[in-house]
Amino acid sequence: MLDEENRRLAAAVRRTLDALVAPLGESIRTVWRGAGAPDARAVLDNHLKLTAQRFIDLRETSEETKQHYYEEFCRRFDLSPAPDTFPLRDSSDLPPHLLKRLDRTPVGVSYLETYDSRHGTNFADRARQALFQFANLVIKFDGAVTPREAAALAEFKQTLYPGGPQETASDAPAKGQAEAAEPAEEELPPPRPLEELLAELDALVGLDRVKTDVRQLINFLKVQRLREEQGLKPLPASRHLVFYGNPGTGKTTVARLVSQIYRTLGVLRRGHLVETDRAGLVAGYVGQTAMKVRDVTTKALGGVLFIDEAYTLSSGGSNDFGQEAVETLLKMMEDHRDDLVVIVAGYTGKMQEFLDSNPGLRSRFNKHVHFDDYGVEQLVKIFKTFCQKADFKLTEGAEGGLASIFGVLCASRDETFGNARAARNLFEATLSKQANRLVSLPKVDREILSTIEPADIPGHDELRASGILGGE
Repeated sequence: MLDEENRRLAAAVRRTLDALVAPLGESIRTVWRGAGAPDARAVLDNHLKLTAQRFIDLRETSEETKQHYYEEFCRRFDLSPAPDTFPLRDSSDLPPHLLKRLDRTPVGVSYLETYDSRHGTNFADRARQALFQFANLVIKFDGAVTPREAAALAEFKQTLYPGGPQETASDAPAKGQAEAAEPAEEELPPPRPLEELLAELDALVGLDRVKTDVRQLINFLKVQRLREEQGLKPLPASRHLVFYGNPGTGKTTVARLVSQIYRTLGVLRRGHLVETDRAGLVAGYVGQTAMKVRDVTTKALGGVLFIDEAYTLSSGGSNDFGQEAVETLLKMMEDHRDDLVVIVAGYTGKMQEFLDSNPGLRSRFNKHVHFDDYGVEQLVKIFKTFCQKADFKLTEGAEGGLASIFGVLCASRDETFGNARAARNLFEATLSKQANRLVSLPKVDREILSTIEPADIPGHDELRASGILGGE
């Protein structure tokens, strides 16, 4: 019953396990004393079968159904299922020495840790991750994850990673590879002058309120730096930002400028921007969301992590993995508070709900910047900017027709209105209509090719047909 994504995960787990056989076998032969050394493949297979038994047994169903699930899952991983596996023996009935064995790191992982210490590899971490992913697959095999299974999975994770999540393969480089991780950062050009960045900000169409807010932020940061230079205590303030506004109002563009401004002011050491959304942060199975969030956030260290439509992280309810993403993000923001800035963006009303979804969000995101919708004149300017970049020009009549169209679009817009994106769509529709007109002309020259006439501006019916203008 695994979907396509989890079938790919199962194949990846099998490949990882195949790669572990050789180092595990070598470590066993090195450490084992006496005759009868266990076979590496058998050790891994036993770990898988015990994990499958443990999680399948959590199901509230008959012993026959559990056995059926167990046998089906074993077949998917080329394991030999034991007959009459269920009911499993209750843990309270086991002697103390066996209980101790159940609560410790699997022996195969311990052997691989020995191998890693000698060869500078990370096979033990790969084994931990494979076992954890395998457990995820087991509990999702029947199409649902119960709270009891999720809790058991969290306990299993603690067993695999007794030192905490910071020791997982996603967070730490393999032994012997720590030196190679540092130079992997991309070489960046020198910081741009603040005056140059502000000039680029001022050149953006509209956004007067945004420009004022960004300048206030810059002034505050300058004063903070002056206080520090004079030995005064810095004022407690968060550098993280909330961008409110509808689509196409320039939030990503301004976020990119803010990241560079922060670098120029010495707030951030790299000033790069990493863009993501719910799909980049939330996984489809228990436990892997935290790993995705840590991976994306690690890429943003030294710069800005920009999360578009951030409200979708909290829109799935209490059992949604988006909540796990938010909690992991908050921890990463705290752990790297001097080396990371996060900007969350989205619709105004929905972003308020997002900030209310977790008490830690309000305290960390206390600076809000609102992006107003563009007016008719501003949309015409944006359209003309597209024309300028593509070597087109508007006649006076075409500009008037364009203003009329934007007037209709603005009058009927809602929160889904695309603003600059709508201008881009209209520009592309105009070029298509111009091309249809030009191919019928007996002769064209440079002037004709670069001029947009009133006849090239799509009418209302054409805009409705193309989806740019909604129907009534």
